[in-house]
Amino acid sequence: MASEMFARVVFQSPLPALNREFEYSVPQELQSTLLVGQRVKVSFAGQSKEGFVVGIAGTKEFSGKLSEIAEIVSDIPVLSQEIYLLLKTISIRQCCSVGEIIGNAVPKRAVRVEKSFSYKAPNTETRPTGVRMAELVEPVANAQTGNPVFLERLAKKACEYFEAGRSVIVCVPDFRDLKRISAELSKSVSQDAISTVDSNELASLRYQNFLDQLASDQRIVIGTRNAIYSPVSGDAAIIIWDDGDQSHQDQQAPYLTTREIALIRQDLFGAPIHFFSHSRSTEVQRLVRIGYLSEAEASSWRPKVLVTDGTGLDGITFQVIKRALESGPVLVQVASPGNARSLYCNSCSVRSMCKNCNGPLWMNAKAQIVCRWCGNLNLDFKCPKCLGTKLRQGAAGATRWAEQLGKSFPGIPVREVSVEQEEHRIPNRPALVICTAGIEPIADGGFAGVILLDCATQLNVDSLRAPEDSLRAWLNAVAFMRPGAQAAAVGVSDEVSRALTLGQVIETVDGILSEREILGFPPTKRFVSATGTRQVIDSLARVLEAVPALLVLGISEAQSGNASSEFRLVASFAYSNGPMVSSIFREFIANLKSNEIRTNLKSGKNVRPLTIKFDDPRVI
Repeated sequence: MASEMFARVVFQSPLPALNREFEYSVPQELQSTLLVGQRVKVSFAGQSKEGFVVGIAGTKEFSGKLSEIAEIVSDIPVLSQEIYLLLKTISIRQCCSVGEIIGNAVPKRAVRVEKSFSYKAPNTETRPTGVRMAELVEPVANAQTGNPVFLERLAKKACEYFEAGRSVIVCVPDFRDLKRISAELSKSVSQDAISTVDSNELASLRYQNFLDQLASDQRIVIGTRNAIYSPVSGDAAIIIWDDGDQSHQDQQAPYLTTREIALIRQDLFGAPIHFFSHSRSTEVQRLVRIGYLSEAEASSWRPKVLVTDGTGLDGITFQVIKRALESGPVLVQVASPGNARSLYCNSCSVRSMCKNCNGPLWMNAKAQIVCRWCGNLNLDFKCPKCLGTKLRQGAAGATRWAEQLGKSFPGIPVREVSVEQEEHRIPNRPALVICTAGIEPIADGGFAGVILLDCATQLNVDSLRAPEDSLRAWLNAVAFMRPGAQAAAVGVSDEVSRALTLGQVIETVDGILSEREILGFPPTKRFVSATGTRQVIDSLARVLEAVPALLVLGISEAQSGNASSEFRLVASFAYSNGPMVSSIFREFIANLKSNEIRTNLKSGKNVRPLTIKFDDPRVI
């Protein structure tokens, strides 16, 4: 009689009830071909359901009769044991289900791609190392190419590990950085050894790249935040560029940044990890302060940034632009796109709000009135206070700045760069290039000058991270400037001015971190928010208030389309208490009654009775 085999299967589902491994018996005809990581079809609740095999054993835990695995959907084991362990660790930390984050690690199957792919199991040998490093890169452009020098630094480090026989994962914020680092790496590494992870690619191409990574013994993987889930070997070196960029933040479960997932992966598999940036995030500075990350020797860079306390295009800034235009193009960074950053009622001066979600309105480059939150047009605006229908513009956006600068510098070409535009280069001749943070183009030989307008506006954003985000955006802009050129920043506060004028970036960020520590704010503490009906939230509050290690900060109306019927609880806790806090929330969710549901007012669909978000950046 043939021996019995049993498989453990997980499903790709956000439902808490499915956040566990389900046992199935393996029929004899599948025992020789079934592998851990394969997609299979099984019977579940009377229906055929697709899942992933995460374990195979000769014994079972369930004492009753088990259903059989119906079929193997794909012969390729797409969910590796290392990535499954990573997903399980993340789900425990963030109090979410493995099923709702599997999609981050395993792309949708493309049958045609899979049929033409010849799978070969890779060498799984790992070589752990304890290297954990944070390094500041000098924000300056290469005088010949105009490329920011960080591209060369990242490519050099990736090649060092690749030449030593390791795979490498390089995570960058967006598609512009992805294209640039890909071009830089191609100078030293064959394109066949480079894989990309880009959400803008066709689904079939994403799956092809995924399979290449899965079957490769050694590969350089470059991509945006989901690249950190790459199925290359566990000892793959991890390189993160500009971890503080909001593009690294996942807006859905598990609500983590690339940085946190990379740290979890490094802790599990012992791979080397490097954080590179022009300005350091407070999270990385905290890890350096406690000794978890080593700090690379700081360069002797001293910026050439002139700081003024004026507003707009003052006299000093005008002269800086004028001198810089004599030798090449000038980059002008502004706070927001469009004609106007915000709009106000022309009669009573009340800030205009969206009729759909109550978000702030602004005017885009097409002179359309648009909501910043939901993106809906508000062409039939009516002020809720005075019922006025006319609007006046607030501070200028990029489009209006382009018009003003064109008048101030007649005869000079003015070019506005928008987020929708593809990658392009600016020729080395006098021109004014206006853009918002993060979409700066590359100029041949580097920009002859960089002007940072609207600095006060960026610092006054209603966010705890405003100072460090602003500093990061400014230094990233300066990195497109040629060596020896002049930059000017208008309206910079004393809190961050020394980082621009004296190069004291680490000292500035460390000071911001010390303030957060006194206030008990992230990253010195972790935050968790819970959203639901008042009854459920009050019940949760009573449970949490009995936990000494957790501080309930308060309950307020939720800022959502269901604001009148939903409430949000916010609490803080120490990093060391994370597993205990997560288990408390899991137990509370498991004990909720099935009739305790919420209804989304927009869609009319039922949603979970409680939405839990650990480390949600929008809490404060």
